[in-house]
Amino acid sequence: MSKLWNSLADIDGLTLYGPKPGTPRTPTLSFTMRGVTTDDIAVALAKRGVFVSNGDFYAATVVERLGLVPDGLLRVGCSCYTSEEEVDRLIDALKRVQG
Repeated sequence: MSKLWNSLADIDGLTLYGPKPGTPRTPTLSFTMRGVTTDDIAVALAKRGVFVSNGDFYAATVVERLGLVPDGLLRVGCSCYTSEEEVDRLIDALKRVQG
């Protein structure tokens, strides 16, 4: 999770939402990318075999208060079986989307 957070934080124009690793949290994080809709990012990643969720995740009030209507956020997460290679694939794909 730390590698994912830190690598995404290094991508210009990408904004992370939520507490940083090392604080009590779930292994899920949300983000947006300046100048690209969450739908466009989700489709571009899917074309590269990387699947993410996007929208408001039933947290419409939070998304509204963050000023992210109508696009919402992208959401990714790690689990006990997430490999470093999978994290690298996501990071590489996002850098290409930003392109």
